[in-house]
Amino acid sequence: MLTGFDDPAGMYYRGESIMMKKTTIVAVVLIAAGLLPVSMAAESYNLERYLSKIEQDNPDLQLSRENAAAAGEGVKQALSALLPSAGLSGGYTRNLKDVKESTAVAAGTTASGGVYPLIYQDIDSNYDNEVSVALGVTQNLVDPVSLAKYGEARKNMELQKTVSEYTRQQILTTAKKLYAQVQLLEAVAEVKKETAATSEEVYRDIGKKYNAGTATELDLRMSEVDWKSDISAQTEAEKNAKLAMMSLKTMAGIPLEEEVTLTENMQLLPEMPEEADLSAVLSARMDYRARILSKTVAEIAYRSSLATFLPTVTGSFTYAYGQYGGYEGQDDWDAYDYTAASIGLKVTVPLFTGGYRISLIKSAQINKEQQEIQIRKKRDEIAQDLVSLQLQMAEAKTQVDSAKALEEASERAMEIAKTSFSSGLGTQLEVSQAMSKYAGARVNLQNTVYAYRASYYDWEFATGRVQK
Repeated sequence: MLTGFDDPAGMYYRGESIMMKKTTIVAVVLIAAGLLPVSMAAESYNLERYLSKIEQDNPDLQLSRENAAAAGEGVKQALSALLPSAGLSGGYTRNLKDVKESTAVAAGTTASGGVYPLIYQDIDSNYDNEVSVALGVTQNLVDPVSLAKYGEARKNMELQKTVSEYTRQQILTTAKKLYAQVQLLEAVAEVKKETAATSEEVYRDIGKKYNAGTATELDLRMSEVDWKSDISAQTEAEKNAKLAMMSLKTMAGIPLEEEVTLTENMQLLPEMPEEADLSAVLSARMDYRARILSKTVAEIAYRSSLATFLPTVTGSFTYAYGQYGGYEGQDDWDAYDYTAASIGLKVTVPLFTGGYRISLIKSAQINKEQQEIQIRKKRDEIAQDLVSLQLQMAEAKTQVDSAKALEEASERAMEIAKTSFSSGLGTQLEVSQAMSKYAGARVNLQNTVYAYRASYYDWEFATGRVQK
């Protein structure tokens, strides 16, 4: 018997209480000095609010939206090749030095052999000021390649928007599963905390019985081992929950220092859905639609490769105006001016490019066949996923029902074991085993609830019915 020792567990907690008080005093002093930040008010997030935060601040979704915007700019760039191009140019030249040229200015009065000789004189041949303005307009009248590229760019924009929507659904599904996972880990941490508290109570109770001589030292030490082990398990579970919460915050762009409380009731499980119609699913699936659009883009690219054998016709119009002034030292600015206008038509017929165009056609044809194969492959993959997820949900629903019954039974068994031990009819080992099974049953129930929800979210994604 341990004389003068009424509470074997008390020494541990009295020491811990003193340390906690000291730590609290130090923290208050540091906060007052401005060396520690004051915790932010906790924000409550149900699932709908969290998904709205994801749509607004998730970096992957932001990048996806930027990609769709970039595809829209690509359409404008492709369209520019089909629209007229115009250019305006102007210039001014100041000639600082006169240029002299020998120029015939008269004929001699005496003929030689019937020909009067010319008289030459150096004359200023340039103006001091030269001003010019020109306007040019060019239009591709017949350009099959540019026309095909414009159609390809439009389909690429539609494809990118489809991919962006697929990315949104994928990220929302991942966010739902992460939200449920965090709640699972928090629930497990709570179970471990309650188990540790119950183990402490058992340890204290056995300590009193040991002092009274109704329990052995083995019972006392075994209960102490259970308690310390449950404390370690609680610490590990709390760590896992905090790490998962960090991932949840990062995904939604929530500051890591912000306190977050998840309020969704995950015990309210959605009903088992009916089997989905494959044709309806295919029309709703963004990735399947993206495959169809990829095939359309490949067909346009094939037509574009054929268009490289066709001629192009370009029309042009040019108008120019020029003005000269300051001739022979005079200050006049408009001594001479001129205008010019022209219209042109150019036809280009490609003859030989070293076999590049033929190879381009073959590459485009291969790409078309590849897209056909990808579509068939994606169709089979979706059909398989639907069957697999339906089976997973049915299995998970059965496991949830079994886990609920197991939890109720194990809770009753634990209460009976504790009552029997208190009355001296049971052993400490029976209590430990009953407590362990009850804790395991509670954790198992939370795991099965998560498994059903995760399967349901995957089924929503597989059927193209992702909702907030």
